[in-house]
Amino acid sequence: MSGAAPLVGIDVLELGELDRLCERSWFLRHCFAEEELARAERLGPGRRREYLAGRFAAKEAVLKVLGTGLLRGIAPREIAVGQDGAGRPLLRLRGRAADRAAELGLSATAVSIAHKRRTVTAVAVGRLDPAPLTPPPDPDPRPTVREEPPMDRPSTTLPHAERPAATAGTADRAVPGPAGTDGPPVVARLRLRLGQEDAHYGGGLVPGARLLGLFGDLVTEITVRTDGDEGLLAEYSAVRFTAPCRPGDYLELTARLVHRTRLRRKVEFEAYKVIAARPDRSPSAAEVLAEPLLVCTATATAVVPPPARAGRAAAPAGTAPHPAGPAAAVRTTADRTATSPTTVDGSPR
Repeated sequence: MSGAAPLVGIDVLELGELDRLCERSWFLRHCFAEEELARAERLGPGRRREYLAGRFAAKEAVLKVLGTGLLRGIAPREIAVGQDGAGRPLLRLRGRAADRAAELGLSATAVSIAHKRRTVTAVAVGRLDPAPLTPPPDPDPRPTVREEPPMDRPSTTLPHAERPAATAGTADRAVPGPAGTDGPPVVARLRLRLGQEDAHYGGGLVPGARLLGLFGDLVTEITVRTDGDEGLLAEYSAVRFTAPCRPGDYLELTARLVHRTRLRRKVEFEAYKVIAARPDRSPSAAEVLAEPLLVCTATATAVVPPPARAGRAAAPAGTAPHPAGPAAAVRTTADRTATSPTTVDGSPR
């Protein structure tokens, strides 16, 4: 629409509002992109405090332009605020944030950040017509790649419909990847209903190992996409369960490749509850949650064969592959033999 009014978002916060939260690693991982955290680590304590507060205010302002909030499906880290050669803020939307901008028809977005004493202000502007607000930010833009076509949305429209249907195999919009990646971000998603067979503990609680097993399936999909090999899950770290799960709950799980080396792939996970069973009302009652409820976050590292070995003949007959999972063995780079499995038990009680 040429001449359409721009969308504007504004956020103001006190400099010290985030001090305690910024001491928690899960908050930093959830709210800031990897390149933002890398830059913050190079700053002194005072400047780091201003930098993170300014970036957080900018993300809040952008979320207002997109018409969502912090808990409505778009992770703040999917909005990255860098700098151009002149030091001006440079906005990059990824994943669900990029999808939402495309859904609204935004052709360009820009953000400005101001500091005065203990006040931080950020203004974001989204433009709906084809004329760009700023020149293309990336001096070396990567080609647009979509590994698979997007899946159709489910017929039931949820209140957080701006989130794409969490279906395994849906790739993110092509944008420059985080440090250590050589292509657009790779994301795998899964949506499922927990059944009675998943309950294990008193009160019908589902064990946390069930979620870790699903995360393992997602990291396997990512290594298949990036390396043509299922790889092996070496470890989980920073596993955090934030809410219980029960039979009848619907979950949306997301895995995102955040770093890669020659043989290792680092993946971050989030699991949200979007429909909750309500046996307190009736045996078959359930409700769509107004806002998705975060139930688990984790980080995992998977190892893959060296590039020279990828695509060679399969293992000899009689030997079984080791799919990535919460108890998978680690394949060494020398002879690809497996060590003893390590079981992760993070079950919420």
